[in-house]
Amino acid sequence: MIKSKSSIAPAGSSRAKSATNRVEKKAAGEGRATRETIESIAVAVILAFLFRAFVAEAFVIPTGSMAPTLQGRHMDVVCDQCGYQYRTGASLENDGPGEVIGTVCPMCQYTMMLEKNLNPNHRSFSGDRILVSKFAYEIGHPSRWDVIVFKYPGNAKQNYIKRLVGMPNETVRIRHGDVYFRPSDSADLGDAGFQIARKSPSRLRAMLQLVYDTNYQSEALIQAGWPSRWQDWQSPANPTWQVLEDGRRFQVDNAGDAEAWLRYRHLLPDQQSWHEIQQGRVPSVLSNGQLQGQLITDYYAYNDGIERASPFVAGSRRQARGLHWVGDLALETVVEVQSDSGELLLDLVEGGVHYTCRIDVATGEAILLIDGGQRSFVSDAGVSVAQPRASTRVRGPGRYRLMLSNCDDQLILWVNGRVVSFDGPTTYVPDADVRPYWSPDRPGDLEPAGIGSAGADLVVSRLQLYRDVYYVSSNSLSRIETDYQRSLDPVRDIQEVFQSPELWNSTPLFDLRRPYIEFEMGDGQFFPLGDNSPQSKDARLWSPGAPDGWGDNPPPHVRRDLLTGKALVIYWPHPWNAPIPFFPNFQRMGLIR
Repeated sequence: MIKSKSSIAPAGSSRAKSATNRVEKKAAGEGRATRETIESIAVAVILAFLFRAFVAEAFVIPTGSMAPTLQGRHMDVVCDQCGYQYRTGASLENDGPGEVIGTVCPMCQYTMMLEKNLNPNHRSFSGDRILVSKFAYEIGHPSRWDVIVFKYPGNAKQNYIKRLVGMPNETVRIRHGDVYFRPSDSADLGDAGFQIARKSPSRLRAMLQLVYDTNYQSEALIQAGWPSRWQDWQSPANPTWQVLEDGRRFQVDNAGDAEAWLRYRHLLPDQQSWHEIQQGRVPSVLSNGQLQGQLITDYYAYNDGIERASPFVAGSRRQARGLHWVGDLALETVVEVQSDSGELLLDLVEGGVHYTCRIDVATGEAILLIDGGQRSFVSDAGVSVAQPRASTRVRGPGRYRLMLSNCDDQLILWVNGRVVSFDGPTTYVPDADVRPYWSPDRPGDLEPAGIGSAGADLVVSRLQLYRDVYYVSSNSLSRIETDYQRSLDPVRDIQEVFQSPELWNSTPLFDLRRPYIEFEMGDGQFFPLGDNSPQSKDARLWSPGAPDGWGDNPPPHVRRDLLTGKALVIYWPHPWNAPIPFFPNFQRMGLIR
């Protein structure tokens, strides 16, 4: 074999030495590169462990105790009738043979049986994947309303996620859905030392739960003659408001000074009505004139699934429709002002009391009133103002997004997404025992929300009604968690009262609500609750008086050393199964509030 001279050099020559050096350098370089790669991997692994141990950690939500803020295993479907997308819990599918085979739309109440073999997106999805900051509470302190992850005091290996509502060194009270607190050093003040735990505007908006949205209309209900929930109920024969696009938009041309109101009634079609509609018949509640409306409750679409293991009968959903009246509401809408003068009115009703905002469209001035100015707003410091005022951007013709909330004994107004600042307190002291009110000439809580005009021409669209979270004041595990002290048929009796306005003023049902439940927090002790109160095993249901330490019956608090961190973000909600498998669900990614 002939070899090139240039490729082989005699030993000892300069060319041979140079070639040897190149080989040695190459080998050394390869060894260094391999070592650096291994070191980089090792450092990355170490950093990952350090990141997980001290900075942040990922978790998967298994159950629905924090729904709708965070989803455990669930169904995510679009209603066949109105097109609304909603989620229903499927935690029973985590372990065991249980299966969710149907869901109920929270907008139109249509029962939709799932077709899991034909539609991959009708199968259950895993819970939200979230990122938890472990560093947040190393450099700062937990705050009320934070979503926290902690070690369950009854089992050190089990992580819980709840919302922090009670802080150290205070007494926490749950009363009629709201949270109150009293600092330990104010115990001598008794009941006078308690104040309601209010949410910030941003936190409130994140926690509000949608009751109804006019963008989602069922054509089947419209064809059957089901009335629009938003109407001029006081003048049905000669309405001042025109209903446009089958109840998606409304218009009023109001040249006079008289007030023209468009008001909401909670008109829910039940299973019987849907059955009659699907058979081509007029629902009997319409033909016999029985449809009046009902109270807004602590209903969760997440809890309204149909299980294969349970018999599906007409009365089985009464419990799921909510067992407690919720009076804390918020109204959001888009308003097109078409005149240079007049007033735009927003109104919310709780316990028969009207909480109203009047906006002069000529000047932009907003005024808040309680029962037309008969009651005053009062700050926590005792400052009283009858009609707090503010300047807004609602001036003259234009399109405005407005929102008014009446939650936690406080009115908040947003204009185009920004909170409006008033010249006085917008908080108030309600009656001692608020209950729903109705009379033939004053509908009260039968029409709990309204938008009106006094001399202004308006076009209204995208009316959305929300409710606040309702925390159930139950402190013992039972088949059905309720506020009610006495044993009664907690399904049939309650729903009949909610659907009968003529009973609201006289029924003993609302007198049977527990006055409150209380929990004392010591130094370094925190009180967590789940947003899905009817389905949350939280500190309310733990054992008062139990000693600190691990056990099946822990005390009703979480020690500071058990806090894992603050829930920050949903970084990976479930992906879709079709049409593109594993396609990210971008709409649910975001910060946790």
